Amino acid sequence: MTDGPAAVPLRFEILGPVRAFRGTERVDLGPAKQRAVLAILLLSPGRPVPTHRIVDAVWGDDPPENGPNVVQKYVAGLRRVLEPDRSPRTPGELLTFTDGGYVLRRTTLDADDFQARLARADAERRAGHPARAAATARAALDLWHGEALSGLTGPIFEAARNRLTEEHASAWEMWAETELDRGVDSGLLSELGRLVEQFPLREALRAHLMVALQRSGRQAEALAVFRDAREYFLDQLGAEPGELMLRAHQRILRDEAVYTEAVDPWAGRDVTPQVTVVPMAVSPPAPVPEPPPAFPPPAFPAPGLPAPGLPAPGFPAPGVSPDRPVLVPVQPRQGTHWVEVAAAALLPIVVCTFGSWIWFAWAAAQRRTRHELIAAIAYFAGFLVVVVLLAIDPSPLDSTQLSSAEGAGLTLALALSVTAAVHGAILASHTADSRAARARRELARQFAAADPAGARQAGIGRPDLLRPFDDGGLLDLNHAPVQEIARLAGVGPAAAQRIVHDRYQRGPFATPADLMTRGLLPPATVKRIERWLICVAPG
Repeated sequence: MTDGPAAVPLRFEILGPVRAFRGTERVDLGPAKQRAVLAILLLSPGRPVPTHRIVDAVWGDDPPENGPNVVQKYVAGLRRVLEPDRSPRTPGELLTFTDGGYVLRRTTLDADDFQARLARADAERRAGHPARAAATARAALDLWHGEALSGLTGPIFEAARNRLTEEHASAWEMWAETELDRGVDSGLLSELGRLVEQFPLREALRAHLMVALQRSGRQAEALAVFRDAREYFLDQLGAEPGELMLRAHQRILRDEAVYTEAVDPWAGRDVTPQVTVVPMAVSPPAPVPEPPPAFPPPAFPAPGLPAPGLPAPGFPAPGVSPDRPVLVPVQPRQGTHWVEVAAAALLPIVVCTFGSWIWFAWAAAQRRTRHELIAAIAYFAGFLVVVVLLAIDPSPLDSTQLSSAEGAGLTLALALSVTAAVHGAILASHTADSRAARARRELARQFAAADPAGARQAGIGRPDLLRPFDDGGLLDLNHAPVQEIARLAGVGPAAAQRIVHDRYQRGPFATPADLMTRGLLPPATVKRIERWLICVAPG
């Protein structure tokens, strides 16, 4: 028995046509419907798939009258080709039937191998080995041999195909970025040109093509790539190119190095998601001859003030249902908030230690972060200590000599003032959560709950897409690519790969709490990041 065909492990492929191999020999999987039954089992390896779900996936709106019997017939055919040494009328070991449905066990799947190699490539790149990371990423990409789940139709297969295609495009972006990291440029031109045609909406691939052209001494062609992309995005999306292409375009105009081997090309890229719902009546923004030097996240206009040419917040745009929440476009907020930084730095010095806690209390109320709250309490306690030291001083008020209590109080007051000024300035110079951002996230969540299809089309929770609206920093667990999930605090590339792999195998997330119940992240991490998470229902 061990010398028979079943002794050779099976390998399945879905990154192209659905295929199976025993060693180097391809297994004949039978007719198209039988391959479709295998595909739906491969999308949930190790977990039972109910018969009715198999019928829905394979036959859609036109199921056979005896659907369970037909599924049983195709499962029997799969058992014959996948387990040829199995004795007749004995339970299958690879493909079994349980109370919950059919289960495919012990599978080696190319999609799993693809994700594992990408995670390893990302780890190698972060460890400072770009050449090794590029080779690993390319090995992952070589696993593809066509359109994922090629030839299979229906909503379930389309959703799985879209997820895999998204990961495929992100993998190409990682590979090109890593090659540019290590100084490869002209050798990428033909490949990047092909990728831009294959994934025309992927801004990063176009930006990488611009950089490769500039490094090859073809500056005019690099600028032409930007012009073509701008026309395409305005025509298809009604939006200007995003920050990554604008930054590359500006530096090419100045004949500056966009990024080099020693510099991470994504460093300085604003990774805060900025999502928008674009009303149909909005016309694209006017062309700008040269983009400004900074591209900070946009913000909502002042409460109660509508954006120019658009309805006021809370009112529907033309053609939009009045019971649907509406997001309005926002004007960019330029640079660091220097007024807030100056206030945080000067307030403790101007009022001495008596007001050192004021900015921290305000920041804690705005940002709702524990750090500012603890600091406010600590500085207020220091203020009380100074008051107590000065109050217990027994010397007369007109005395010219300082008592020990007065000296200690004044020294503590000076130390607290300087410390609070430096501490406040540092915290104020870093962007953080705010009341306005929370309001935008809540508005975006309401829109996604009322109109999931509109939220998907607008890019709610998708910081990797081109969007002129701000959703307050949301990230969609069901649609965001692995690289964006890895940017969440405390997540990292390995956990992000697990999250993407889990949603691919076990279906979409209903709430951020699913990250805990599925064992993907510890509760403390989920609690820290859940305010920025959203789970937009898939199509």
